[in-house]
Amino acid sequence: MKNRNFIKQNYFLTIVLFIFLVSQTFGQNKFNLSLEREASILGIGSVLTISSLLINQNLTISQDEILSLDRNQINSFDRSAINYYSKNLSLVSDALLISSIISPISLILLDNFKNEYATIGLMYFETMMLNYAVTNLTKNISLRYRPFAYNPQVSMQEKLDLDTKKSFFSGHTSTAFASAFFLSTVYSEFSSDEKSKNYVWVGSISLATTVGLLRYFSGKHFPTDIIAGAVVGSLIGYSIPKIHSNNSNLSLSSSSSTLINVRYYFK
Repeated sequence: MKNRNFIKQNYFLTIVLFIFLVSQTFGQNKFNLSLEREASILGIGSVLTISSLLINQNLTISQDEILSLDRNQINSFDRSAINYYSKNLSLVSDALLISSIISPISLILLDNFKNEYATIGLMYFETMMLNYAVTNLTKNISLRYRPFAYNPQVSMQEKLDLDTKKSFFSGHTSTAFASAFFLSTVYSEFSSDEKSKNYVWVGSISLATTVGLLRYFSGKHFPTDIIAGAVVGSLIGYSIPKIHSNNSNLSLSSSSSTLINVRYYFK
């Protein structure tokens, strides 16, 4: 137990030290780093991630559970999703998600990006970390069956996968929208060309929306799963750049008290 606590403490301190060195080494123009803010964000993300992994470690699913599912218990808005199932569309959504995740790399084409790549890289890591933590934690708490679990055309073997009980909310959608809003928000801070800004916003959000639609037509998610994922991902992808922006009044409130609470967890 002592060794475990020692590892936790040093993991936390290593992150804090890294942030401090980065913030002291690289000058920021559009964005800035703060020791307390980054420690708070990474600390919260770490706690949520660990919590999401600890919950439902003994999760099980049985054939009786699947057979007892009643499509009539699904609300009318979501019910149409049970009529769809496609492994091919699911694979396409995977490919588009990867494209969405790596899309912020295009920011290297910006003239001033080289002066802030460390800051923006850390910001993107925070965005993906928080999005994963919130999404995975919600999935493990809600344990909602995916639409295809109600579809009689889908094999029982497919339905008995533990992932079948992790429908709410859509991780593909939340990740795609987090990436899209991050890319568009950061680009908008650098560019003064309104036309190009519109292209980036429309293009990135269209890609994220396509990912969400494919999750619906592949039978992986209900409409409410997708909508919730889009909202959560958008908020995280937009907020992280904004609280780091030198041109924004948005800030992370109560960062000091949050840091104290996170530090206490690692004791």
